[in-house]
Amino acid sequence: MTPDALVAAARAALAEAGPELAGLEAELFLVREGSLALEHEASSNTFAARLGDTCSAVARVWNATVRGGASGPIGEGADLRRLLVQAAQRTVPSSSPPPVTPLPTDSRLPSWHWEPSVSEARSDAVRIARECVPEGIVVQALVLTRRFTWSALVRGHDVLAQVEQREEAFVRCETPRGAVVDAIGLRAGQTAWAALRERLHAAVDALSGPVREADPRLPRVLRPAVAAPLVAGLGWLLRGDVAVSTPALARAVGKKVFPSLLTVEDLPRHAEGTRQRDWDDEGRAAQALRLVEEGRLLGFLHSQESAARLGVPAHGRGLRDGAIEPGATSLNFFIAPRGATLPASYTELVARVETFTTMPRPGRVSLIAGGWEVRDGRRVHRIAPMELELPVLETFRSLRGVGADLTFFPTAEGCGTPTLLLPPATE
Repeated sequence: MTPDALVAAARAALAEAGPELAGLEAELFLVREGSLALEHEASSNTFAARLGDTCSAVARVWNATVRGGASGPIGEGADLRRLLVQAAQRTVPSSSPPPVTPLPTDSRLPSWHWEPSVSEARSDAVRIARECVPEGIVVQALVLTRRFTWSALVRGHDVLAQVEQREEAFVRCETPRGAVVDAIGLRAGQTAWAALRERLHAAVDALSGPVREADPRLPRVLRPAVAAPLVAGLGWLLRGDVAVSTPALARAVGKKVFPSLLTVEDLPRHAEGTRQRDWDDEGRAAQALRLVEEGRLLGFLHSQESAARLGVPAHGRGLRDGAIEPGATSLNFFIAPRGATLPASYTELVARVETFTTMPRPGRVSLIAGGWEVRDGRRVHRIAPMELELPVLETFRSLRGVGADLTFFPTAEGCGTPTLLLPPATE
């Protein structure tokens, strides 16, 4: 169904389902997504491509005492009415209705422009494998993904629609000391490829050749590729739903929780970020947020529900990921760069070895990373990959420096980070 047809069908379904929805408010969230995933087997120069074009919807109903929801694929207009009826049949008691934002009255429907090119994706994959991966290194996986997502929130005759495009490349390489995974957003083109090439070459160099054990007395420098999962952990910690379930954290708003050198932001549009959005999935404008300012906690990432539960304004971070109720989600979450001067000697961690998970327990990041020992500003020898167990809150409280080399990572929830300086492991 075209966007115009989808919206017309949604308006008709909301009107026709009136008898079944007696006493209930209702909305329909519509999504049409085109996707292309191309896997490149570099050793044999073969490809496997998957194309998708899906259409789905989420129906939500509520009043002062109950709420309900239903979701599913959409093939025709009758499916939308079916979802509304299912949502009404699945209502459960609720202490408060979901907060609802009035939709803009002058919203225009963006058009649907999904014209995937498998040949273009193949060309990009070949070039990335040839130009970014060090010679002689085995590419275990190279995957390009391209998505064009059209979404609309419909309440009665009011509608808010937007489109989002995301193009990313993921590379998994084998090194003598484990696999390395990295990714870039293709929207930035050749500039991003150069950054990927630099990181992959640095990782392979650090994880090859003779090593020594790291000196635990030296401060630790986490380059962006290693720091990214830690920053993603901070993004999790600063979600509104986490604050709701952690009263002590919620009470810390306005207090100096971190060192003055830490400032954290989340922007809906960042020139180097992985996402570009103007609205969230609840119809609220996505605002530019400063969550931590020079160490002082200012607030959290909120959906409308988490904001209401904490009694604060929502700011456009309620996003759906297949769920009926939107959840608090960052867009381009990052640590603001500062350009700290590094000490003369330190342990420099430049490459993260792939592990099954980076947060085995909530609030605790687990990494394996390799790199170099630096003395008097010079790399003197490689260090063996070391395990890092980093409790997120305590680690950022001990932060000693923030670099200027801000980098965003699709492999870390799209978060961005510069180099981070941490104290020695012995402290």
